[in-house]
Amino acid sequence: MTPKNPIARAYNGFITCLAVISGFIFGLMAFFIGADVFMRNVMGSGMPWVIEAMEYAMYVATVFAAPWVLREGSHVSVDVLTSVLPARFGRYVVLLASLLGTVICLIVFYYSATATIRAFERSSMVYKSFTIPEWWVNFFVPFGMAFMTIEFFLLFWSRLVHPSTVQTGNQV
Repeated sequence: MTPKNPIARAYNGFITCLAVISGFIFGLMAFFIGADVFMRNVMGSGMPWVIEAMEYAMYVATVFAAPWVLREGSHVSVDVLTSVLPARFGRYVVLLASLLGTVICLIVFYYSATATIRAFERSSMVYKSFTIPEWWVNFFVPFGMAFMTIEFFLLFWSRLVHPSTVQTGNQV
């Protein structure tokens, strides 16, 4: 269902775009890992930067995909408790889990944003195969946590306002 609100449509489009970018990054990772293995086995020497680049790529792709995965309910969930509880109590557990997810993501957002700002102010660098500013790496945590906070809150709100959306099975 497409929301009528243009801000909601833009937000949903942005979250979907992040997921598509994540998929593209995973595709590039498969290509470069394969190319590196091929070059090492056939030419005797690979691309030394590939391992570190894949570490960063996996990190960014995961951060980009996480809000979409949560919105779609495609994440791994443990429903042992909610599946054995009466529906009314299960609803409260799911609401609590969504609210707890919101609060935890907000806390992680705050502290990671603080760390990112400090790294920027100190001009801290990461020295590995690539030498890059530390805040470039740190930036993706508050970026992702901001959207995860929004997604958990939207999940909480929709389950609060529309109790029929709470079912046993794929919960938070």
